[in-house]
Amino acid sequence: MYKIHKNILTKAQQKNLLSFVKKQVKDLGSDYPGLQSDPDLHEHKEMKDLMKNIKKYMKDKKVIKCWANYTDGSYILWHNHDSKYSVVYYLCNPEKIGVMFKLNEYDIKYTEGEENSMIIFDSKNIHSVPNSFKKIKRYSIALELI
Repeated sequence: MYKIHKNILTKAQQKNLLSFVKKQVKDLGSDYPGLQSDPDLHEHKEMKDLMKNIKKYMKDKKVIKCWANYTDGSYILWHNHDSKYSVVYYLCNPEKIGVMFKLNEYDIKYTEGEENSMIIFDSKNIHSVPNSFKKIKRYSIALELI
């Protein structure tokens, strides 16, 4: 259903990427949860280290969209994507809030989103991000692959 990979970047690379991402996220309107970047994030030179380090996990897949997310602990509604695979890289995630998957009408599978790890899953799976009852600063990077 999904695969988790850990230790994607060095601490210095994470710090540099977080500085860049913080400048990219913005309010894109009521159709977008939290703050997000434009979906071409993977084309920026500041993303070079991340893209290089995750390439081995993507095999022959191609990135069609990539964006950063910032949430303060709010949830993201249930959704899926038209692409083949989805990737979430947890850049800053102090509460380790991961992805939750809707398995059927009654069952939900929760994952842990450890900082500097990433999860790859089938984009057709209905997924969401649970809310936190604490106010946090959660930065992640999402990618869609074909």
